[in-house]
Amino acid sequence: MNVFRPLTLLVFVSLCGCGGAKDDAPMTAASSASSPASAVVAAPAPPTTSTPPPSPTPTPKIAALSLPATTATAVGALTPMAVQATDSSGAAVAARALVWQSADPAVATVNADGVVKPLRVGFTTIKVSVNGVSASGTLSVRGTTPIPARSRHVGMNLAGIAYYSSEFPFADLMKSGMGWTSREDNGTWGKPFPSLTADGYPAALAAGQHALNAVAWQGSHFAPGRYVVLWDGDGSISFPLSNVTVAESAPNRIAIDVVDTSGSLWVAIDRTSATNPVRNLRFLWPGTEATVASQPFNPVFLAKIAPFSLLRYMDWGATNGSPVVEWADRAHVGDVTYATAAGVPIEVMIDLANTLHVDPWFCIPHQASDDYVRQFAKLVHDRLDPALHPHVEYSNEVWNTGFAQGQWANLRSQALGLDSPFGQPAIFYAARAVQMFKIVQDAWGVDRARVVRVIAGQAVWDNFLTHALAYQDTAANADVLAIAPYFNAAEAGDPARVATTLTLGSDQIVDQMLANIRGGVKTAMTRNAALAARYGLKLKAYESGAGDSSSYFPADKIDAMTALFVSAHGNPRMRDVYLEYYGQWAAAGGDTMNQYSDVGGWSKWGLWGSLQYVTQDPAASPKYQGLLDFIAAHPTR
Repeated sequence: MNVFRPLTLLVFVSLCGCGGAKDDAPMTAASSASSPASAVVAAPAPPTTSTPPPSPTPTPKIAALSLPATTATAVGALTPMAVQATDSSGAAVAARALVWQSADPAVATVNADGVVKPLRVGFTTIKVSVNGVSASGTLSVRGTTPIPARSRHVGMNLAGIAYYSSEFPFADLMKSGMGWTSREDNGTWGKPFPSLTADGYPAALAAGQHALNAVAWQGSHFAPGRYVVLWDGDGSISFPLSNVTVAESAPNRIAIDVVDTSGSLWVAIDRTSATNPVRNLRFLWPGTEATVASQPFNPVFLAKIAPFSLLRYMDWGATNGSPVVEWADRAHVGDVTYATAAGVPIEVMIDLANTLHVDPWFCIPHQASDDYVRQFAKLVHDRLDPALHPHVEYSNEVWNTGFAQGQWANLRSQALGLDSPFGQPAIFYAARAVQMFKIVQDAWGVDRARVVRVIAGQAVWDNFLTHALAYQDTAANADVLAIAPYFNAAEAGDPARVATTLTLGSDQIVDQMLANIRGGVKTAMTRNAALAARYGLKLKAYESGAGDSSSYFPADKIDAMTALFVSAHGNPRMRDVYLEYYGQWAAAGGDTMNQYSDVGGWSKWGLWGSLQYVTQDPAASPKYQGLLDFIAAHPTR
């Protein structure tokens, strides 16, 4: 029946005269009569069978996801995660409908498209999943300081923290400041405050009393510019004994302009509320207010130390004579200043290593308990970028009985009935160092191979190292033999020759340095390289550089000798001296040689700084340029 319905309709339409006319006007009766009637009858249409549209190709099922083991990025740099998806045959398929997660959103967040937003330095795990399939990778977030070419041969010691230092490593100058001291209206200094807050701020001030803190000292060459001071709490802030101009003032924020940098910078609390005392005061280096929360380090400082492949924290940890015994004795990030006997917090050391993606070298306090060592190891494992290798050394120069730690170790040797060959505590040092290494490795578990264990001793006389390495299983539990192959102008350093020395010029002092490098220093390097090779250890230098000083000369000769040494260390030839010095070290088989130190003023106490102040133009320091020259000629990473 259905077959005929289209046919009937077609006949009806044809008989209505819709076809054959010249136009679509209705036919008249006449025209209809003069034309024979006709009809076109169409053949029956075949049954209609609609062809279904092609079925959509099924989306291949994701059988596996993968992410790079490590993705490196920098704070603030939006970074897409490179995810790959495959099906059960291993063929690549489109990665759709993925779910992304960051294990630590405080370090970095990740959006639905797999783009991470790094918020602060550190590392976290990024996980991607779909339909029960997942993959994870480490996101390594570094600072924004460009990382230049480095050489594994050239490392650096960081100078100690002090209010008079010219290093200025922190964006907040309070962290290297003097700490709070009192000054009365009558000029008296140092009277106790009525009370202190738990974080070290005066909770109250006596009548006529002010709390002062020096954050930069005369001669330290701090930068000119606009400094910003911020604080929490209710009180009044001023800047006594400082040549500054207040440019902006608002509640809990003052901006000051500094033009003359020859003097000192002080900040004072003149009034503080008993119920809401002034606290958390920050004195910010010019240009760092917007970034200090995510970047606590001074960008000028970061740029100066970025070229070095290893950073040793001996002075940052205030290692020499450290009173730290238990974990509770350590420094804390919230401390008013890090210029204390506890030194810089370990967390800050780790964050600097992560910021510059550089291996750190830690010195464990000589009196540290097993629990301290264990807690230290756990903190470093949990916080240090997984690509980095921490070096661990027991104290500093325990062989040197001029230091408190050497004397203490000798006393412990006697108490334990251990031998002290030639009056040096080599056996106790070896035993305690190995105990410490084993505690650290146990805490690191499957990651223990990343830990670099350092046995250190005297460069010129190898008695200490020879006995330490031969004791029981010391060598089997170490990775590095470390020395300090300093050079100097040997004859000029002899007070008995001072009259002759003061007739010399800086070139002749430099000639003496080169003679020392090519003679006794070369011999020490070669001999210690052989000792390290005997035990299958790498040879590194925990400290190195030019070791001239003049404090021990007759009082009336100190100034003249200091001036002569300053002239020699600033001689343009020192650039080539350092190039030769490091070349000789590498030729002897040495690995990393840590220069001592990064930044420090030159004085009778020594001319240790590669740079004299952090704002110094590197081109004006031949010693620093020599280090860069060697790095450029021997890049390794």
